[in-house]
This record gives sequence, C-alpha cells and structure tokens, in this order.
Amino acid sequence: MKVDWDHLRFFLVLARAKTLTNTARLMGVEHSTVARRIQALEQTLGMQLFKREATGYELTAEGKTLVPRVEQMEQSFLQIEKPNPLQGRVRIGAPEGFGTAYLTRLLAEFSQHYPLISIDLIPVPKTIRLSHREADIVISIERPKSGPYIITRLSNYTLKLYGSQQYLKNNPEIKKVEDLSEHRFVDYIDDLVYSSELYRLERLPLQLTACFRSNSILAQQIAVSSGAGLAILPRFIAINQPELCEVLSDQVCFTHTFWMLTLVDLQHEPKIKLVWDYLRKQADIQQDILMGS
Repeated sequence: MKVDWDHLRFFLVLARAKTLTNTARLMGVEHSTVARRIQALEQTLGMQLFKREATGYELTAEGKTLVPRVEQMEQSFLQIEKPNPLQGRVRIGAPEGFGTAYLTRLLAEFSQHYPLISIDLIPVPKTIRLSHREADIVISIERPKSGPYIITRLSNYTLKLYGSQQYLKNNPEIKKVEDLSEHRFVDYIDDLVYSSELYRLERLPLQLTACFRSNSILAQQIAVSSGAGLAILPRFIAINQPELCEVLSDQVCFTHTFWMLTLVDLQHEPKIKLVWDYLRKQADIQQDILMGS
C-alpha cells in the first residue's frame, strides 16, 4: 500500500488545527482541497480518521493512533530538508499574563522540535523595549506609532468579567450591569499601569472601586479565584481555571489585540524568522483559546 506523503501532511495539520478553514489557511489551499486530501487518505488506509463534532474535526481512535507515526515521519523529513539545523538564542518579551499562561507552553513545544535554539522568555508587566535590544521579538498590547520595526497583528483576544463560584454563591445575584455596584472588584493599580489598554473597569457605565489591586494580571486571577471579588480577565488565562465563571458574558466583553514586532535588521535572521512564523501559525490555530470562537 502506497501512501502519499502530501495526504499525511494535510492529515497532521487538520489534527492540530481542528477545522478545514484553519487547515486550508495554513496550507495555502482551498478548504475543498483539504477535504479531498483527507478523503483520499482514508480511502487508501481503509479507515475513518476524523469525526465531525461541534468543536470541529476530532480524531477517531484510528486517527489518534496514526498521529505519532506521522509526526515521526515529519521530523525525519525536516531533518532531511534542513541538514544544517538552526541554532542560537532567541529572546522574546511579552506581557506577563500572555507570556506565562499562553506562550510558555507553545515555546516549550517549539524547543522540543528545535532543541538547538535556546529560548529566553521575558513575561513582565511592563513594556519591553526593542530599541534597547531587550529582546529580539516583542509581543505588545499597543502598536508602536513609529520606529525601525517590522510589525504584524499576532491575534485579537477576548476579555470577560469573571468571579469564582464561591464568591458568586455568597454574594448578591448579578442579572444586569447595574447589579455590579453591589460587588467588590479586583483591578490594576491605576497610577502604575504601563498602558491605557489596561484601564478596564473604567469602561463599565458605573463608578466602581477596586478593593484588591495589583499590576500583576496573574495575581489578579489568583485573587479572583480565591474570592476577593470580580475582575475583567483575558479568556486565555481564565479558561484554565475551572473555579472561575463568566459574569454577564453577553454584556461585558472586550476585544483587544496583541502585536508582534522585531527590528528591521533582525527580520531575515533565520532563527528569528523561524520563531516569528511559529508564533503566527499557532495564534491562527488557537483562536478558540484566545477569542472563544
């Protein structure tokens, strides 16, 4: 039985991306091409590899068994394709929450595929300055207005209002925005924030005062999880905290943007480009985590 490697490549991308649309975008083809490739592979192997669910294309038991075998083939192909492996160090600066709760896992996976590239991740609640060579790649919540930078929109992301199950059980019921005036809040220390994008409570049509403040978004999340009050948090942080519940999800929802930038003179350096392209691809694949789509 002869299996087309291109069919297997489409299989692996769909297994990771979950939808025909995302797979087509990543492979640079029409979604109908993806469907034909998968159908041809299933016919060749004589087995169903995917089942269609509300969340997208989920692997069958046979598909899950096939994934590690195809990944081994992928690694062998990459080694042949790149006989001179990239090596060196890439330093990435990012907002604290995004860097810790989201990028850490992605970059750990990247390191497994490219063990000769060392990663420095700097997740801090401040602006990392490319101009001072503090990092090679920077993820920012604000788009620089000028500078010798290459800039791309990495992804939009959603922020919603959250409270712990215990807090919501022990405090007045919330049915509308006006009910929030009876509740405690967790927020940033307003005179220490490094970006106007972080002023979030001010966007609600109420005069609200935080009873717990920290310039660490992770400290805010822990405070909310521990019952200190309500807070507006990024979905990619809250999604992994089962004790947190969305509050007024249809009324309190904000969309912000992460920008990725590097210096013009670094854009063609192979190790920088490799990390840059990897982060862009993963952001496309994981829109459900960032946006809740």
